[in-house]
Amino acid sequence: MVGDYDVIVHEDLQITNMTRRAAPKPDGAGGYLPNGGSAKSGLSRSILDAGWGVFLTVLADKAESAGRVVVAVNPANTSRTCARCGHCAAGNRVTQAAFRCTACGHAAHADVNAAINILRAGLALRQAAAAA
Repeated sequence: MVGDYDVIVHEDLQITNMTRRAAPKPDGAGGYLPNGGSAKSGLSRSILDAGWGVFLTVLADKAESAGRVVVAVNPANTSRTCARCGHCAAGNRVTQAAFRCTACGHAAHADVNAAINILRAGLALRQAAAAA
């Protein structure tokens, strides 16, 4: 990637927060309600096994040594905002894979739509940093 692209944009994911243990839910009678802890621990293990943090650290180091730029973008609402008209709503994300804008009707794969939003935000941040 570093050899092919001058600018690399990614979501600034808070991996530590994503892998934090599920909080117990007291039931009021001295016990605890189900909190999805076992499912959460499996997801946390998968996130940590993927090594996202290490990958992003190595990517940033390689990009810096090659004179490339890596931009981290706030991930808030990137998957719920329409890449065509900019409308942001929770209802835009129909399923995990499907995106359909409730305002303009634009339909796309949800990850592709989010990637377009992330790229635009990263390029805007880069332009703002260059102007400052």
